[in-house]
Amino acid sequence: MTDMSTPPRPLAVAAKPPRRWLGAKGGWLVFLGMTAFWLFNVLYDQFALHHVALSPNSLILGGFGMTGALIYTLAYRLRPADGITVVRLLLAFLLGGLFATELAVMIEAPLVTFVFSSNSHGTLIAESLAGVIEELCKIAAVVVAARGLAIKTARNGLFLGGAVGLGFAAFEDMKYAAASITDPLFGHNGLGSLIGVTFGRDLFGPFEHPVLTALFAAGLFAATRNGHYRITITVVGVYLGVAAVHGLIDSLPALVALVTGSGTGVAGQLPGALSSIAVIIGLDVVWLVYSRRLRRRTVEPEALN
Repeated sequence: MTDMSTPPRPLAVAAKPPRRWLGAKGGWLVFLGMTAFWLFNVLYDQFALHHVALSPNSLILGGFGMTGALIYTLAYRLRPADGITVVRLLLAFLLGGLFATELAVMIEAPLVTFVFSSNSHGTLIAESLAGVIEELCKIAAVVVAARGLAIKTARNGLFLGGAVGLGFAAFEDMKYAAASITDPLFGHNGLGSLIGVTFGRDLFGPFEHPVLTALFAAGLFAATRNGHYRITITVVGVYLGVAAVHGLIDSLPALVALVTGSGTGVAGQLPGALSSIAVIIGLDVVWLVYSRRLRRRTVEPEALN
């Protein structure tokens, strides 16, 4: 006989996992939201206020659309075992945007002046050497961001290097966007030039700088022993590789135009620009294969335990 004085036990219901931030696909929401706000700001500035210069809102939103989406994705995929906090990741982003870009400008400016004054192909030479300088400046920002980090692994290098590269790309995009309105290099097309330069760099730029720096930082972190950096042959080889690819991406439009004699106009630059995009895609495939191998190395031992 059932004891009616004892209340029935509630049925066990599986607890629904709490929603984390914007979810796994939140990067798309960040990108689409910031891009929509950027386009609204640009059109409002140009047609409603008739401003020739860009507002700070337009510069920031234009430079941070795709980069903001990717930094969100990096932060979302951090694991406790990585030892990297979201604060450190954001610090790496800011160091890439503020420290690495300024350091690169300070080194590149006198070099570019010297190259232009002593060689008729100054643009091609300067763009070819950009990777040598900028990759060193970005890895210096990675080392600063990693100060005090107890765990230094190739996976950590991918995260911190990617964050520094995203910051570098975002702030560099803002510089080019500001110049696109009045700089004759962009053709004085006004709004069309602005949208083309800003959206084009925001869309493709984050797949160059972050990937290059992530691979370099992964190589540097993988070579550490007892928390100390080591400049091994592998590290030097990775640096020379990413510097060469960086220089090739930057110089291909001018190089192809010079070889084919197609000129410096939009049509003449198009084959070289498509070649640069092809190199970027190949670079991203290398990053994807390497990151998946690292993921298998770290996830499989955890599953066995």
